[in-house]
Amino acid sequence: MRRRILSQRFCAVSHGFHARQIRTKSSTSQRFSIIASPKLTQRQVLDGLKSHTLKTTQQAQHEASEADGVAILASKDFTSWLEDQNFMAAFLKTLLNPVSTTQANRPSLHVLSGIADGLSPHQLCGESRSGFSILRGPVDSILPGLWEKESFSATSQDSAACVSFTANPLRGNTSALEVTLPLANTVFQNGRRSTLYASRWDTSSDDLKTLGTKYPKTIQQINANGGSVNHASSIIPLLPLTPPRRIAVGLGNIIRQVEVDGVRTPASKELEAIIPKIFEERAQRDPSSPRPIGVWCWVIPPHIGPEKFGDLKLFKAGSSLTEAEIALDSMEVFSGLLSSGCRLHKILSGGGGWGLKQGLLSLDPETSFPVPGQDDDDMEMFIRSFKERDSGNPTAGGLATPGSSLLFCVEPQIANIEGLSSRLLAPKDTLAFGVSPSLDDTPSSSSPTNSVDIIDGHFGISSSTGLFLRSNANCTGADNRNEMQGASQGGFTSKVDVPGAYFYV
Repeated sequence: MRRRILSQRFCAVSHGFHARQIRTKSSTSQRFSIIASPKLTQRQVLDGLKSHTLKTTQQAQHEASEADGVAILASKDFTSWLEDQNFMAAFLKTLLNPVSTTQANRPSLHVLSGIADGLSPHQLCGESRSGFSILRGPVDSILPGLWEKESFSATSQDSAACVSFTANPLRGNTSALEVTLPLANTVFQNGRRSTLYASRWDTSSDDLKTLGTKYPKTIQQINANGGSVNHASSIIPLLPLTPPRRIAVGLGNIIRQVEVDGVRTPASKELEAIIPKIFEERAQRDPSSPRPIGVWCWVIPPHIGPEKFGDLKLFKAGSSLTEAEIALDSMEVFSGLLSSGCRLHKILSGGGGWGLKQGLLSLDPETSFPVPGQDDDDMEMFIRSFKERDSGNPTAGGLATPGSSLLFCVEPQIANIEGLSSRLLAPKDTLAFGVSPSLDDTPSSSSPTNSVDIIDGHFGISSSTGLFLRSNANCTGADNRNEMQGASQGGFTSKVDVPGAYFYV
């Protein structure tokens, strides 16, 4: 029930949000990011913020004077700063200037603060960056439902938290897109599984003071689109290994057999032959750093035709094409698969065995972030797969049912990151979400340690867990029907946890 209520609210918010986009491209919300090294002092960061606010236009100052909502998402290495009430008071006061807090048309300021694994990268397989992403505007617009009781966590510090963003549809789809990002695990920073707070601040005097305590939350929707009318774009770096293989025998998230050239074979047979060749070629190029290979598969519903794969290049041992070149050429195909309602699943285990257990593959069943108190969509999908098996009528609703197809992929080895990334640079002034390259990676700043870099118009974070996508067929993301003729109107859910993947609007 809770999931359905949130879905209905998402439809209502996204419809109104995109309707406003058609009327005007301007927005009363402002967003920017501060790229900074954790080696800087608080004073250096505040001075950099002050320099930025003094450069704002009179129009921006007027909008800021009426903004009673602020969202601040920081990288994990700044956890202690967001826990420091004195720093937060100084940060908010600097953010609200040069408009005097006492002159502003707001009785109080509503603040959402949270800790992410890092700020979103702006290039292919780029590192997560250190710093802060800031959004300000009318609280009811940018942070709907901020004070709803259902979104607050219990007294337990073990609750995982997430933030959700409303975005424009993917290219080739008409349904508004919701992107959910799990926040960072901050147990070793402050003893909490996740850090996400709502707070109120008194702005009746120049010295900001909190009104009561901070309230821990488990989920919050953020509207940071800024009036963009562009489609959401996806970058998913994967190396395709095989053509789509029809599922012959499978149940839930377990695949037992697929069809290869019309013949039923164990699901893992092709992978068991190809993966050693990939290891061998990579060892020849760089024998010093062999590492495990992440394997994913696209689950493709029966109604998706072969025309989607006409330009798809596959890995072949000894080919003149590098893994990076094949992965880059495949990204447009993968974007089309996602917008058509296909799902991406990481393969958790498989291979080996004998008899009925020979060649089984186990797919990651998670397609939505498990927020406490919400319906378990993954369990519903698992139950649905049983019903579809008995009915013999597979649909896109099951996890991996006979009649659907699998397209196997692996994480590519990209040697020349800088050279290839120049082909896939996201605009700086964008709303962006990314997948951190590794759980062990530490966010970094591309700026020297003694400087603060402000990226105006940017707002975005990255998650080491992955991105959870939801597109509701009943929610359209644009009112221009002529533009969207021929586009898919199907809803879908999918988890994207490929390291280095990112989405931007």
